[in-house]
Parts: sequence; C-alpha cells; structure tokens
Amino acid sequence: MRRVVLAVVAALLMTTAVAFAHGDAEHVRGTVTSITDTAITIQTTTKQERTIPINAKTMIMKGDAHLAIKDVKVGDRVVIDVDKKSKIATEVKLGVATAKPAAKPAARQKS
Repeated sequence: MRRVVLAVVAALLMTTAVAFAHGDAEHVRGTVTSITDTAITIQTTTKQERTIPINAKTMIMKGDAHLAIKDVKVGDRVVIDVDKKSKIATEVKLGVATAKPAAKPAARQKS
C-alpha cells in the first residue's frame, strides 16, 4: 500500500512540474516589423502590433543556433517568450525556413 501511495505522489509531482514549466512566460507569435538594440516590434498573429523590450540576457535562437540581434530581420517570423513580471523578452525563436515547392512548368498549348 505504501508503494502505491508513493507512486501516486511521484506521478502528481511530475505532472505538476510539467504544467508549470512555462508559468512565468507569455508566448507571443508574429512577424517582425521593426527592430532596435532594445526592442522588437512585431505584428502578432491576431494583427495587433506589439513592441517587446529585449536586453543582453535575451537569447535569440534559430533552430539550435544562437544568433545576435543583428541577425533578426524585418519579415522574420518569431515566437517570443516574454517574462510576465518584467515584460522583457527572455527568448526570441526565429522560424526555420521551409523549402518552397518547385513551380510546375506551364502547360504547352497545342497549335
């Protein structure tokens, strides 16, 4: 009986940790419309414009690669993790470009 209780308690602790893993961050998705050394302005997926402060601790990532703020360009798609207390971006994740499908050749007309 004691093992069953310990197993249930352990399971509850693990699921609680997963539930609160992103408790202190807001995830903002959108497209970069402007960028400075101190802030990123994006148009969110709901068509709202948001300016989010960044600092030296803000991690900028594209896949597994760490980037500098100068590598972020207008038009890049991003997901920004914003600390709920300080309102400063903790991480900026740039979208990884996907290959565009090859254009189909135009159909020839018979003469």
